Order: sequence, then structure tokens, then C-alpha cells
Amino acid sequence: MHEPQEIDKMKITKRQLRRIIKEEKAKLLVEMNPVADAERSLGLYANTSTIDKLSSALQSLLSEVEAAAIEDGLEEDEAEDMAANAGLMAVADAFQSVGMIAEYDALYRLLQRG
Repeated sequence: MHEPQEIDKMKITKRQLRRIIKEEKAKLLVEMNPVADAERSLGLYANTSTIDKLSSALQSLLSEVEAAAIEDGLEEDEAEDMAANAGLMAVADAFQSVGMIAEYDALYRLLQRG
């Protein structure tokens, strides 16, 4: 027969337990944060070359729209707003084209709010 082994038990105070629970809760809230989750996904799974291409394409789109709007007579701040909205619409259209309708709808609603 085996003799029961004595297990070392760690004793903690109520204050320590509350602190541990608070720290763990904070960690869970960070993990459940959609922005943090998206950043983690981008960092872990996305190819940096693809991210760079997307950023470059978006920068080109913004520059083209802003320059054309200024050339068309709009003020610089209006042209920047127009470019930002065009960028959002382009991303929304990309989501729609791959069947991600909820994401498209969310960006479209963001544009409607102005």
C-alpha cells in the first residue's frame, strides 16, 4: 500500500486572494477586448509582407483621392475627410466581396454617421 503523501498547502490572505482575482480578471478583460484580439491575430498570423502591401495600397488610395479632391477645388480638410471615407468604403467593399456582410454593414454604418 502507498502512504498518502502530504501536500504542501499555500496559505494566502483574503487581501492576496482579492488581488489575484483582480489581476486575473484584468487579464481576461484584455483577452476579451476585440481590439487587443485583432492586434494579437495580426501579429501572430498575418504575413508582414501582406500587411505592408495593404498599408501601401491604402496610403496610395488616400493620397490619390485627397489630391484629386484638392485639384477639384475642395479645401484640404474636406479633401482629407473625403479620402478617409473613400478608404473606409474601399475596405467595406472588400469585406462585402468576400462575404463578410456584418463587417461591411458595420463600416457602412460608421460612414453614415459621418
